[in-house]
Amino acid sequence: MQETRGGAARATAQTSEREVVRDAARVNVCAKAAYLSTIGALFSRWGDDYEAAYEAARATAADLAIAPATPVGAVRCRLENEVLTLGAPAAAVPVESLYKPWADGRERRRGVSAEFGAARHLLLGDSAQHMRALYRALELEVPMEFCAMPDHVTLMTEVVALCVDAGNHEAALALLSEHFDWLDAYEQTLLAHAAALSSAPPSARTDELARALAHGRELAVALAAAVRDLSVSLR
Repeated sequence: MQETRGGAARATAQTSEREVVRDAARVNVCAKAAYLSTIGALFSRWGDDYEAAYEAARATAADLAIAPATPVGAVRCRLENEVLTLGAPAAAVPVESLYKPWADGRERRRGVSAEFGAARHLLLGDSAQHMRALYRALELEVPMEFCAMPDHVTLMTEVVALCVDAGNHEAALALLSEHFDWLDAYEQTLLAHAAALSSAPPSARTDELARALAHGRELAVALAAAVRDLSVSLR
């Protein structure tokens, strides 16, 4: 009888240990998803409130060394107005449709001219349509400023975090795998703008823009690293 009780106690202890490990892993994944979401939010326009967004990123970072440093106001202003704004000369807006071609054969079914097939640098591509459908299924409302770009990283990282919080790791991993494979191309766009700017006459204005582009690349690198880190944890 004593041996039976001892075996039961050991089994209970082992079960408790496994539950502790599972709980720790769950907390770790949720923390990584929260960090990813705060990094995605840094690509939005914050205006004078931008410092709070960086504080949120630092607060959720597992390692403060990987959290992007808060830039000075002038650099952040240039980043928002001349890099993260559509139509600006140095625009590099993190919207998936701008970096992935539309799928051939679908355009006619959507009533879009076939000349757009496999085209890039266009809003509301296939990825945007997929994200819109996902938002509808989740009963999420797209903010007005993102209506033309539902596949903006700010929204997509937030949805990934929501999936993780809900325990739907399969959906979160699918989103990371299918909707974030263009980040290298985004970083290359920032590098191309920086290279073009380096050939311009030096001035305080171009120096500030150069720093804004460099900071944009820092954010892109942090975002890609957060995507990789969370993806590994979800597998």
